[in-house]
Amino acid sequence: MGIILILAIAVGKRSFCHHVCWMAPFMIVGRWLSNLLRIPSFRLKTNTEACIECHRCTRECPMSLEVETMVLKGKIEHRECILCGTCADVCPKSVITYSFSSNKK
Repeated sequence: MGIILILAIAVGKRSFCHHVCWMAPFMIVGRWLSNLLRIPSFRLKTNTEACIECHRCTRECPMSLEVETMVLKGKIEHRECILCGTCADVCPKSVITYSFSSNKK
């Protein structure tokens, strides 16, 4: 608990998840392999045209990611994204949806 508390004070929100989480390497390698081999997997899909730039997705992201920027680029793909779906849940226009597909380049 001491490590988590010290990291939270020194670095800020979700610092343990960003810097110490033992699951992160598995998630990063899994996403990398899925993209490389084009294996269908759970993803977040965007509808860029419907975005009203309300900033809710970025504000509510538990990993402090710039979700709106990724939405405007048309692809939510970040190595620290834990695919929790909070951004999809808070979007008033359903710009972000769940998908099970391969990474098509």
